[in-house]
Amino acid sequence: MHLVLRDPAYTDRLASFLSSLGQRSIVSGPDHVEIEASETESVRLELEIYLRVWRVLYPEAVVVVAG
Repeated sequence: MHLVLRDPAYTDRLASFLSSLGQRSIVSGPDHVEIEASETESVRLELEIYLRVWRVLYPEAVVVVAG
């Protein structure tokens, strides 16, 4: 799955945040983070929960799930 951030200043923080939750995340560009996981419905739901927490912690850091 690919995550795209509006502000690349948050890319490393998002990757670290997801890694701290057991997700295998890789910074693949200045504003891109890839999650190494199968794209099942349960994985997408789990990621959405993590991103909700992220949005509370960093409301100014917009993240879009690109696939």
